Amino acid sequence: MAMSLVEELEVELRQHYPSHYIHELDIPAFEASGGIFLVCINGDVPIGCLGLRPLKSGTAELKRMFVRPDFRGLGAAKTMLLEMERLASAEGYQQIVLETGNQQTTAIDLYQANGYRSIAPYNKASDGPASVCFCKMLDSSPDTNITT
Repeated sequence: MAMSLVEELEVELRQHYPSHYIHELDIPAFEASGGIFLVCINGDVPIGCLGLRPLKSGTAELKRMFVRPDFRGLGAAKTMLLEMERLASAEGYQQIVLETGNQQTTAIDLYQANGYRSIAPYNKASDGPASVCFCKMLDSSPDTNITT
């Protein structure tokens, strides 16, 4: 389910960025790292996904946030983001980093509205002219709740 959504995202990204700016998701490496994917479902239709992978001690990285176009603006992205933050915090991560494209203005707005702050590139893959990087420190209290 998640892979079909990731494929749809990559098709969409190719419409906005040259192919050498799009870093394919290495599924075996993602799985080997202990990465997880959330899939948002509306009824029985998968409408969005978001991945999280361990990056280094205390830090996890968001990967492949996507909501199908017909379902955008309904809160699915924010719900997935907040749930992933809750899961990351429960796993002991102190911060989340991410890289997104500079033309993904809706995503950038979502991240900034939810406490993500702009940072310098944090690895070679995030250090490109079309990349924008963010970081958020997580609340480590075990009773963090999702509110939408």
